Amino acid sequence: MNVVNCAAARSLPSRHRFALARLIGYLRLRRSRPPSEQPEHLILAIDRDQSALEMNLVALWVFITTTCYLAAALPVVLPLAIVLAFPLAAIVIHLPIVVGGPLLRLMIGDGNHIKIVSVTTMALLLLASGYFAMTATWARAVAWLFFAILIVNGFAAVIVWFLRGAIQTAEERCVR
Repeated sequence: MNVVNCAAARSLPSRHRFALARLIGYLRLRRSRPPSEQPEHLILAIDRDQSALEMNLVALWVFITTTCYLAAALPVVLPLAIVLAFPLAAIVIHLPIVVGGPLLRLMIGDGNHIKIVSVTTMALLLLASGYFAMTATWARAVAWLFFAILIVNGFAAVIVWFLRGAIQTAEERCVR
């Protein structure tokens, strides 16, 4: 679906993947007023993965969390562990994708496997966070922050579910 010549479409909740971003998008959409002058040539795709800010923030969150866990697990002094953890985090995050990709392709075939990769990444982070939440290291705070962000997103998902009718009505103002 595309939206043509509606500046408020940048805030459409359906352009976001995570519930918290959808809720923020809905609040921004509700506050937006129709501009006195419509843009001449604005075409936006309505795709859940088109929000660059949201995708980059989540990627940064996953990368920093993984880096912290690796730094806490490395058996070297903390400053050196942090330096070593940055390149290791990039490898560790992509390792399940590179190793699991051929297996996934054999089992399921070609196609869009974004959901499987996303669920696997979050499940591995959930397991790692569960482990580090129970340790007595500084990474414990990172693990609890991870859980707090998941809980806030869960509450946002419940709110978005209750507001689904209002959200659809607000989005229909742009899609005509």
